[in-house]
Amino acid sequence: MLVAVILVAAVAAALAPFNAIYYEAWIYNDPQTNEELHDNEMIDFFMAHTSGFFWGQFIALFTGAFLASHVRGMRRALLAAVPAGLLLAAVDFAVAWSSSAGVRRRLAWWTENHPGFLPADLFSDDRFHHVLAAGLAAFPLAAIAGVGLGTLIAPLLRAPAAVVATLTVVSTMLYGACAGVIGWIIATADGESAVLFAFLALLPPAAVTPSAVRTAVGDHGDAFTTTLLISAVAWASLMVIAGWLVHRRRK
Repeated sequence: MLVAVILVAAVAAALAPFNAIYYEAWIYNDPQTNEELHDNEMIDFFMAHTSGFFWGQFIALFTGAFLASHVRGMRRALLAAVPAGLLLAAVDFAVAWSSSAGVRRRLAWWTENHPGFLPADLFSDDRFHHVLAAGLAAFPLAAIAGVGLGTLIAPLLRAPAAVVATLTVVSTMLYGACAGVIGWIIATADGESAVLFAFLALLPPAAVTPSAVRTAVGDHGDAFTTTLLISAVAWASLMVIAGWLVHRRRK
């Protein structure tokens, strides 16, 4: 658990500088119109304060898999996974908050020098609360899914630690790259159709995170963050059911 906490904190801190300039780096590097400047500040604010959420979910997932292989009984592993996921979520947000002081200062300058350009208090913005709640809830849900995953691949987890660690890193990086590309494509899309929401609901939650945060400032932000929760709950349920069935068959 200590290793997981350190990893989550390190990732959140390392990604904070990139998330603080997310709009210019990944969406449009020359905002000029008032609408573009508004989106720039709003998106950077959202991204900076959810720094590390994408990779933190993977760490929570593998923490759950670790618990499944080290705690006797799947039920006990699930009971341990929930507080473990909540702890990782709290650590991630605490680090993201402490690393985002520059974004808050920039936001304060905009609100002082351009009255009415941005909401007076983004921390009371319902969209921010929605994105934050969905992102934090994904941590314990990912840990629960990890228990199901760990039960499914229990024989593999008995391999030497170096082998398990190598496979974990490689699989996470490969999947994370694919999920990140999908999320980025959706985040930069002009329209959000019902088919797109249905497609997102079928993806593991990590793929939904970038697009959910990106579109939280648009007309469909609530729908995207709700889709994140649907995806997280669905995948956690599927993994736990699959793990339980395999566990019963082995017994």
